[in-house]
Amino acid sequence: MHLYLDKKKKIFFYFFLFLLLTTTINKKFLEISKIYLIKNIEVNNLELNLKKIVEKNITNIKGQNIFFLNKDDISKKFNSINFIESVDIKKKFPSTLIINVNKTTLLAKININNKKYYLGSNGNIVDENLIKLEKDIPNFFGDYRKEEFLNFIFYLKKNEFKLDNIKSFYYFPSGRWDLEIKNKIKIKLPTKKIENNLFLSKKIIKKNKDKKNYIIDLRINGQVIIYDDK
Repeated sequence: MHLYLDKKKKIFFYFFLFLLLTTTINKKFLEISKIYLIKNIEVNNLELNLKKIVEKNITNIKGQNIFFLNKDDISKKFNSINFIESVDIKKKFPSTLIINVNKTTLLAKININNKKYYLGSNGNIVDENLIKLEKDIPNFFGDYRKEEFLNFIFYLKKNEFKLDNIKSFYYFPSGRWDLEIKNKIKIKLPTKKIENNLFLSKKIIKKNKDKKNYIIDLRINGQVIIYDDK
């Protein structure tokens, strides 16, 4: 009987000791973990109005443990913000998150339902009131199709057409482009082999560098028609 009571006392003692230790450890853990809760979020490289839009999207990050924050999950929060090209997220221990934002490059102006917008290098349509235009960019006319536009911009850059020297783009439903250069040269491109025809156009322009007010018509396959633009 005495042995049974002694055994029972030992079990109670060890149980009490276990509770005491775990409670102390948990309390200590909670105190330490509070240090690593996000308290500060730094958003860099943006004007005040854009910064406020970004901060509004990430308010729920504050209070989360910095160790458990997934950078990819945070990056997804910026997918819906049309003026952002990319973000670089860094953790600054113990409780600060640094977000370096790269704005989209404005490539063209577009008018939709009598309202002005910009087309960004991320393919998004950006309200003109959001971002200040720092230099003149071409006008875009026609139905905007993201993939076709970005491909066309890629081909232009590859063939050394500078956006600064372009007055306007015209995109036709057939998938064809017209390009107007600021020195009053117009290029009418076919629906296919756009890259090759831009390369050919560049050669013609270089060859006739002192000439203005003319049209390069490449719409008919295998033919180059050049005539004055009256």
